[in-house]
Amino acid sequence: MAVYTEKKTSAYVCDDGKNCPLLDGDSILKIVADRDYWQETAVRQEKAMALAAKEILRLQGENCLLAEKNKSLQAQIKHLCQRPFKRNLKKEGADKNKGSKPLKKKGAPVGHKGRGRKRPEKENTYYVDILPQKCDKCGCEDITVYPSSFQEHYVQDIVVQVITTCYRTHYGYCPGCKKTVYPADSVNGLLAHSRIGPNAVALSGYFRYLGIPYRKTAKIFKDVFGLDITHPSLLDFDAKMAENGQPIFDALLNRVKNSLYVHVDETGWRVNGENQWLWNFVNQDTAVFRINKSRGSNVVEKTLGKQYEGTLISDFYSGYNPVYAKAKQKCLAHLLRDIKKIQEENTLAKQDADFCRKLKKTLKAAMEAWRKAVKHEITKRQLQAAKKQTAEMLARLCLYKIQNEKLQNIVKRMVKHHQQLLTFMDDLNVEPTNNRAERTLRPSVIMRKITFGNRTESGAANHSVIMSIIQTGMLNGQEPIDIFRSLTQKEKPP
Repeated sequence: MAVYTEKKTSAYVCDDGKNCPLLDGDSILKIVADRDYWQETAVRQEKAMALAAKEILRLQGENCLLAEKNKSLQAQIKHLCQRPFKRNLKKEGADKNKGSKPLKKKGAPVGHKGRGRKRPEKENTYYVDILPQKCDKCGCEDITVYPSSFQEHYVQDIVVQVITTCYRTHYGYCPGCKKTVYPADSVNGLLAHSRIGPNAVALSGYFRYLGIPYRKTAKIFKDVFGLDITHPSLLDFDAKMAENGQPIFDALLNRVKNSLYVHVDETGWRVNGENQWLWNFVNQDTAVFRINKSRGSNVVEKTLGKQYEGTLISDFYSGYNPVYAKAKQKCLAHLLRDIKKIQEENTLAKQDADFCRKLKKTLKAAMEAWRKAVKHEITKRQLQAAKKQTAEMLARLCLYKIQNEKLQNIVKRMVKHHQQLLTFMDDLNVEPTNNRAERTLRPSVIMRKITFGNRTESGAANHSVIMSIIQTGMLNGQEPIDIFRSLTQKEKPP
């Protein structure tokens, strides 16, 4: 047993430090070593906690950046998803706020005259009499029918039928010149060197115009009509119709070149997998399509000439800037659309928001004044007064100190094209937007989504010719199927 002695210094000294009874028999050295170990462990933990706290701060900052980026990406996804569809007219909280603008009612506008199916002509009507066989109450079969008492119910249907016509070519003898006489090469309804009639050829072109690929068109002919046509034959029909329509296409080019105004627009088009451009030149009664590898001003100059003596209506694409024209009109719808997009994607400062609001209001007021002048609701003098007021307001808006970079680009665009924004207020035939060209391009855009363009350069040329003739005919009130029937023959469409 260890014995403790008290010294004069009042300090206790353990005689046996290896087996201390106060430490339950543990060694003092072990206790000291444990203390040193836990002290070092505590120091290491404090350093680790300091590093962890620093890492937490870094991750919190990174998390904030990712949250902002995620918010921006969500806004972009929402914009891309809503782009192909009409925006919802109902605003959040619109039904709660008193005095809010009423929602637009769905359907036709007030006063729109409804349309119903007309009764078919009697000459093309087959009559089927349905007679009562027995009484539906007592079952008696002795029914007296009243011939002059009946109800009429017209049903229209189609008859799918393939008609085979055999043309027998006869030749004769002329006693005057004593030679054999053959019939004329062109016979009404007969296509030279073709075993398919003009109606089937015209219908194949019409299907192509609707955006149906050649192979599916061939399948429709086989499944619906029982007429076996290969898709290479359809390609040949398309080429022959384009060949017959080439003189008409040349005349349309000349008409557009000498027109008083023309809308121009372009969209992407693929030829054999390569990117090209589908150009559209259109006015009130003429449409011309051209497919070209270039998106430059040379295509416009080649179509309209180096000095176009009319008004060129287009968007703000820089390729139209070098083109010479007597006057130009930039599309105000594009300008309004860009402003609306900036408002939706950005939180604008007060002055920037005020700039957007006033610019939209000014442009819409100018377009409304033009519409009233077209409808003869205001005089030309009043329209000129509105133009002067609009020009002054646009000049004041260009002096705004804008903070948003995209709005600054809008101001630069307005300053650069200030003489091309209000041309429509001087000439009522000039429209303030380029919607006419965009509407005319729509059928080709739908066809592009389905068929992915053309396979060959000749196919692209055929598309330009046929689509130009079809769209021009539609602008003049003609039906596409009638135009395709005319294109099967070498004659001008009606």
